[in-house]
Amino acid sequence: MKKAISLVLFAALLTGCSNVNAAEESSKAEIRTVGVQTVEANGYGDILTVSGNIVPTHTVKASFKIPGVLHNVTVSEGDKVTAGQTIASLDKVDYNIQVKGAEALKSTAQAQTSAAVAQREAATAQKNAAAIDIETAQLQLETEIPTKIEQAKAQYDLTKASYDRVKVLYEQGVAAKSQFDEISAKLTVDENTYQQALDAKSIAESKIKSAQSQLNAAEAQISMTDAQVSASNAQIQASQAQLDAAKTNLSDTILTSPINGVVLQKVSEAGETVSAGYPIVAIGDISNVWAEIGVTDETVNRLTKGQMAQVYIYGLDEFVTGVVDEINSLADTTTRTFPVKIRINNTDGKLKPGMVCRAEIPMDNVESIFVPIDSVIHFAEGSAVFLLNEDNSVRKTSVTTGEITGDKIQIFSGLQSGDTIVTKGQFTLHDGDTVQIEETEEITQTEEIEEIQETEEMNASW
Repeated sequence: MKKAISLVLFAALLTGCSNVNAAEESSKAEIRTVGVQTVEANGYGDILTVSGNIVPTHTVKASFKIPGVLHNVTVSEGDKVTAGQTIASLDKVDYNIQVKGAEALKSTAQAQTSAAVAQREAATAQKNAAAIDIETAQLQLETEIPTKIEQAKAQYDLTKASYDRVKVLYEQGVAAKSQFDEISAKLTVDENTYQQALDAKSIAESKIKSAQSQLNAAEAQISMTDAQVSASNAQIQASQAQLDAAKTNLSDTILTSPINGVVLQKVSEAGETVSAGYPIVAIGDISNVWAEIGVTDETVNRLTKGQMAQVYIYGLDEFVTGVVDEINSLADTTTRTFPVKIRINNTDGKLKPGMVCRAEIPMDNVESIFVPIDSVIHFAEGSAVFLLNEDNSVRKTSVTTGEITGDKIQIFSGLQSGDTIVTKGQFTLHDGDTVQIEETEEITQTEEIEEIQETEEMNASW
């Protein structure tokens, strides 16, 4: 190789310093010996490794439905709780007063209803009595009184005829005075009886009018009491609803855990005035936990729910098995990664929320080309390799690289299975150079670099 350099130097001396380009062309025209390798696409399965944190699968911020002064919090952070267990309470004084007030309103409404019902019953009795009086008087007018009038009139007419005959005889001196007096008295009696029969009809008619007035008054009273009963019943219902609400509020002064879990955070302390819905404690269900990680947009579509994963827990120094449970379709605005949750069984409770972990997820096998890392040359415009043509010329080909595995680097694009690339001697090549394939003597990368440095020094001297 040094001999070749001397020849180049000698040629340059003959042509003079002004013919540097000729020296360069002579250098390029030299046939260089290179090492080559035919590349093949093989199945490649990578492992996605991402750091994350352990979080509960279900977290609840327990709060009161009503406002009040916090009387007591019966749990501390880290305590295990069960669903329905009392965890806090509010001061009950105000809510007890509300219950008593609602009970008093209900009692008043019930008393008003009872009084209205009693008035209605009295009015109903009055109505029934008036109806009976009307019915009795009407029956008398229709049957008994007309008969009596008719009988009394017939008797009166008969007695009047006898009286007129006896009177004529008495005036003629034929009838005795006693006989005339007797018939006169009987006429008076029959006349009174007839008049009484006529008066009975008037009395019955008056009685009907009076009973009808009483009936109308009773019906008006019934209507009024019905309205009072309806109003008081409505008041009873309203007061009952108020009472139920007050009792519900009173029962809501006790806060119970909605789930089985562990107290993650105690937000409020006794003595504080809290609003409805303000969190008192945060409770997490950690019978199952998530390893929460974030993956890039290039990776998210390669993951599927149900995919197995190994999760290393730094604090425990051990691996646990999990399953991809949730894959978010919306990237985090801060990290620009997609949240992914891996479900892990935690019945023994060893995994604690907040533990740092590392998830390792085997990805699907893909056909990929790997080449020696030294065969890729990095230029300002990007990475490239020298591809060997059938006529032993080389062509600089741009490539897109991927992961590095040992002394190999992944090629995403630019090469195809079956291509032959230069793996040795590539650093001194130019696009279109003709080369010969190395047979015995190996050219090391160090020698190539030294040759480049010597050539550059020679060119600089001119």
